Amino acid sequence: MTEEEAARTIWSGLKTAGINLVATLPDVNLAELLRSVEEDRDVVHVPLCREEEGIGVCAGAYLVGKKCAAIMQNGGFFNSNNAIVSTLLQYQIPLLLLIYYAGDVGDRTFSTSGAMTEPVLQALGIRYYVMRRAQEAAELIKRAQILAEDSKRPVALLLTKEVLGRRPALSAL
Repeated sequence: MTEEEAARTIWSGLKTAGINLVATLPDVNLAELLRSVEEDRDVVHVPLCREEEGIGVCAGAYLVGKKCAAIMQNGGFFNSNNAIVSTLLQYQIPLLLLIYYAGDVGDRTFSTSGAMTEPVLQALGIRYYVMRRAQEAAELIKRAQILAEDSKRPVALLLTKEVLGRRPALSAL
């Protein structure tokens, strides 16, 4: 699957899950997905300067009835931890976090970030799922959104290079 096809598949899954506001920060690995967000006029897109700003934007939007997602790299997720704890967890606000999994297995860059991503999510008590196949994205996004809403907590989806169409899936090797 190409990057464009993968981005359309993930974006379609977000829309099907009812997401109507998305906060993002530019990232080269997420470029195609972010382009899909920017081009869709049916969803509110909030470009950010720093990821933790998106936590506050999404929390406020949730309080007025929006279903939100924040798209960021794992480094931005680390930067957002104070806002996640003091806002989302403290006030039981659901948020779908789509986090680019820099440093995932086989990724020669950001190995330290990759090694810390899952332990930090676990320490915060945030349920997470690693997405490796774009074909499964829509269903996993829908289920993660339901879990976030029902638990009133953030849920994270870790986006690998495979799911973004930036590297062949293991099954294709």
